[in-house]
Amino acid sequence: MNKFILPALAILLLAQSPAHAINDKYRKQLEKSGCTQMSELQGCDIHKTKAENAKAGFTNPAAPAADEKTKEQTPGTKEGAASPVTK
Repeated sequence: MNKFILPALAILLLAQSPAHAINDKYRKQLEKSGCTQMSELQGCDIHKTKAENAKAGFTNPAAPAADEKTKEQTPGTKEGAASPVTK
């Protein structure tokens, strides 16, 4: 019986296709609507525009605003990086 379990397990592992979280069409709908997968679960409608969803109270705080993209960064720092600890 053990002679069959290991080869069967190996075949099953090799035969599995990779699971992709979202497809391209769904990703584009999320971008257009301003929703995230989590906000969609809370009622954000992927068939509406960003403005309509923002009016309904759904915003994406993780998405940078247009002015933040143009904001200059201090050389040697990364946006969102923690400041150094000093004693």
